[in-house]
Amino acid sequence: MSECALPSSSAITLRQFDYFVTAVQLGSLSAAAKRFGITPSAMSQQIDTLESTLGQKVFDPRSRRSRLTKFGREFFAQASLVVESAGQAIALGQTFGEGVMTVGTTPTIAQKLLAPVIYRMRHEQHIDSIEVRTFTDLRELNATLAEGALDVALGPLEQFSSRLVHYLGKEELVVICHPSQRGSFDGSWTQLAEAPWIRCGTNSDLTEIVSQEAGRAGVRVRFAVRAPDVPTALSLVEYGVGVALVPKMALHGPARRLSIIELSRPIRRELTVHARDKSLQVEKFLEVITDSDLAGQFATAARPEIRQHEP
Repeated sequence: MSECALPSSSAITLRQFDYFVTAVQLGSLSAAAKRFGITPSAMSQQIDTLESTLGQKVFDPRSRRSRLTKFGREFFAQASLVVESAGQAIALGQTFGEGVMTVGTTPTIAQKLLAPVIYRMRHEQHIDSIEVRTFTDLRELNATLAEGALDVALGPLEQFSSRLVHYLGKEELVVICHPSQRGSFDGSWTQLAEAPWIRCGTNSDLTEIVSQEAGRAGVRVRFAVRAPDVPTALSLVEYGVGVALVPKMALHGPARRLSIIELSRPIRRELTVHARDKSLQVEKFLEVITDSDLAGQFATAARPEIRQHEP
């Protein structure tokens, strides 16, 4: 192994490692820039700085930075290890604690389903320290679990890279509108595409599902407003701002001035529990959440009846 140290005056930053690795994994600098919320030009400048510090090209200039050089392939293998190790070290600092169990899920599940689970975890399983973290981006939720920053991830997760996956059931997604607008829609995506849509979250999978369903019908939807989460989207729909796709369980609770638009094809997705390791805490969590009484509550919350109001 070479004994030469990194240049002290212009050392490579961890962020540059992360930018480079992500760009390779996603296949382009623009995709990586979007992931980190920066402009493509800013991403390109960081890669320029990285190559300048290394004294080597990591991307073939003739490929518009879509193909790695021979050095780039070798560097990517090492840089990936650096990013992974850094993520694990950061996760250790964020989650280290005696007896603390960390559960990651979506804001809707956290609000509608987790309260009885946590109650029984504390009073029956004697897990006194529980932290709940919410994610609107399911890819971020899955990545946080993979980094070791969560004990359990709960939600509509489709990536089965975890060592432990337990199926809970299906949840239904519904399109909602203000009651005064209900007569304007027959449930076809051709009509829904004409409505102003409310986007839930920046990188929410709900947005992707809307685009996919509209694409199957050969139309495109127009997102007029971006809401940070589902509860905000519900409030906007109540005021007649537009329509939104939300988990049906989000409607469980106090009556709202909302109407469900009956789709020609229902949209459902699976709810699963993911864990990296089957620790004692994880076993207790599964024991509680799969209890027949709680399983019934999950099923009821996923398919609630909504009280519809006339304008």
